[in-house]
Amino acid sequence: MKNNMKSNNANNKEKQEFHFFKILCRIAPMVYSVFPVSFLIVSLVSVFHGMARAVMILTNQRLYDAISLSIFNNGAVSSVYWAAAVVCLVIVAHQISSGLDNFFLNVFITKAKGKLALDIHKKTAMLPAMFFENKKELDNINKAIEGENGAVELFIYVVRIFTFNLPYFIFLAFYLFNVRPLLLVCLLMAFVPALFSQIVRTKVYAKLENESASIRRRNDHYEKCLCSRETMKETRLLGGFAFFRKLYVDTIDLLSQKEWTADKKICMIDLGLNIFKAIGYVGMLILLFSSLMDGSISIGVFTALLPSFDVSFFIIEDIIRRVDSSISKNLGKVQNFIDFLDLPIPDCNNAEPDFDKGIILNNVDLTYPYADKPSLNGVSLKIKKGETLAIVGENGSGKTTLAKILMGLYKPDAGEAIIGGSDTKITCEKALFSKTSGVFQNYVKYAMSLLDNVRISDFYSDANTENVLKSAGIEPTDNAIFPEGLDTVLFREFNGVDLSGGQWQRVAIARGLYRIHDFIILDEPTAAIDPIEEVRMYKNFMNLARDTTCIIITHRLGSVRIADRIAVMDNGKIVETGIHGELIKNNGKYAKMWSVQAQYYQ
Repeated sequence: MKNNMKSNNANNKEKQEFHFFKILCRIAPMVYSVFPVSFLIVSLVSVFHGMARAVMILTNQRLYDAISLSIFNNGAVSSVYWAAAVVCLVIVAHQISSGLDNFFLNVFITKAKGKLALDIHKKTAMLPAMFFENKKELDNINKAIEGENGAVELFIYVVRIFTFNLPYFIFLAFYLFNVRPLLLVCLLMAFVPALFSQIVRTKVYAKLENESASIRRRNDHYEKCLCSRETMKETRLLGGFAFFRKLYVDTIDLLSQKEWTADKKICMIDLGLNIFKAIGYVGMLILLFSSLMDGSISIGVFTALLPSFDVSFFIIEDIIRRVDSSISKNLGKVQNFIDFLDLPIPDCNNAEPDFDKGIILNNVDLTYPYADKPSLNGVSLKIKKGETLAIVGENGSGKTTLAKILMGLYKPDAGEAIIGGSDTKITCEKALFSKTSGVFQNYVKYAMSLLDNVRISDFYSDANTENVLKSAGIEPTDNAIFPEGLDTVLFREFNGVDLSGGQWQRVAIARGLYRIHDFIILDEPTAAIDPIEEVRMYKNFMNLARDTTCIIITHRLGSVRIADRIAVMDNGKIVETGIHGELIKNNGKYAKMWSVQAQYYQ
């Protein structure tokens, strides 16, 4: 796993070359396949919209020529009315197509962004748990989320060029070429410099995106420290608001500074583009006036083309602006999105563990990314079916890391972990977790009803929820705490109730007991519960957990005597194993910990 991460990081270099057409060919099928019928409708309406704008040039010319003939050459007035009627019809068609274009486009974009967001979540769910311990990989997730919107915008922008802008400019190019070829040359002068500038723009914004992802994550964290419900109490009580506000403002300033540096470079490019655009525009006006004065074009052509030049240059500016936002700024983000979806997922089998075979660790090592020393070092352990093992040790001794190895959440860097006969390195996590449950100190408080909070693992199970709650020390019929019984929402912001820390911990314990399991891990499950209640809950738990393999991780040594065996950890190693009495007689690490804790209860 560790080697895979290193190879991934090596592949994701800080400086990358982004190939526009390669990226486009990759995202086009992804976005198109979301709703092919909707995409077809969007494309057809966009083509009709672009052609309606182009036809307006021709219909306006005929109207102005008819008016000129009627006034200066005694032409038929009826031809003016007919030409005006055609112009009105084209304008109506243009407005209708514009409204339909915007409507169908917005619907498609919303659906496409939702689909790509789902793809990111699916991919994230497939990644190994150790992935989320790596800072660079977390940055990659942040970049992928940013690239999700960019992928849709990039695809839609390219589609709009071919369905809306291209028909208009093809028509205008033929029209200008027939009027006077030099007019077409002047129009092209506004395009060519913009195309050359994109190489520079893409590199500038790709570098900006690579440098900004980590800063954005820190900024989001500081914002949560300032505003979130979970951190507000501690932040305000300890007077930390000003501290986090400074960090929050500093990261915003840093982001703004990097964006300003990138934008400043782009502004210099825009200055050059505007000069070429002005030259092309002035050249077109001079040619138009000279052509009108020497009789090369009619008044109708002149009056039709003059406003179309403004429209054409507006479209060119819009293309350049969208190239800036949809291609230059997004291309690096979209590449990050693609790289994330392309992250390799190790092959694995779906053989579910058979806990009759127990759990075996052989010389297991594990080091977290960027850590100076291993969290586990040469750990070997055998756990029999139905055995209750308590793991104790000081903070940082490796207890929780060992628990994550035992449940298959983390894979060893060296050695092997065999859970119910299944090697965790080649077995899929879904299979490893199929018969495993757990209760953790950092449990989740779901903003749902009491019933849903407990049965989150299986909404269709026939398990008796009330019995499980009572075993965890919760009386769902207590109207003072749960006015709606099992349907009481456990979140005050949603018109529910707010539980104490101990009550929430009991809900988390009930949640773990509710899941059908052959193996359960209790990682500090009673930290917010007093010692007397803790003993009662452990006894109830042991009655429910007969014939179930169980791991108990705790700092409190008073309850570990219910375990069949105790493993003592220190500096990532198991230094002692045995029952309570044996370990006290050995006068080792466990005996010293027991002596320190016992004095507080005397």
